[in-house]
Amino acid sequence: MREVFSGEIYRHFKNKLYQIVAVATHSETKEKYVVYQALYGSYETYVRPYDMFVSEVDRIKYPQVTCRYRFEKVDRAELTDNSKPVETAKPASAHVQTEERKENTEENAEGVNPLLLDFFNCNNTAEQIEYLSSIRSQADDRLVTDIAVALDITVNDGDVDEKLSSILTCLKTKARFECSRLR
Repeated sequence: MREVFSGEIYRHFKNKLYQIVAVATHSETKEKYVVYQALYGSYETYVRPYDMFVSEVDRIKYPQVTCRYRFEKVDRAELTDNSKPVETAKPASAHVQTEERKENTEENAEGVNPLLLDFFNCNNTAEQIEYLSSIRSQADDRLVTDIAVALDITVNDGDVDEKLSSILTCLKTKARFECSRLR
């Protein structure tokens, strides 16, 4: 059986992108569910039985579809802007902003801001803090809101810098306690 994991990005056979938020277990029936969020529009969150999420496309109902599975995993390198791969989440220098980096702030054809994908590629909270600090001058309201939604935190109304500061404060608090808890 195919396995899905939090943070992975999948393309639905109708060509929309989604990110796995979590794989959850029903407390009563022990059935597994996939919780996933749209990477377009209003970024709604959905839940679907695990077996249905990993199932093949119904060829009788959708004979024209060429995809094998209902949701197919997307390699982040496939998500491009003008045929350039999206950068990985290696924090850029806070002092140097290249023209290529400026170009990548524009959304790609799927409506996903490459800076948001870079944030998701960070391996831990410390990298997220460093990355957000390095892109502070490039952040816009939508990017900051999308990051807050993805982290499931609420930021107060205000300008972009105030919202970003609020996110960074939350991340610093998380980093402070991240290593000390039992896993």
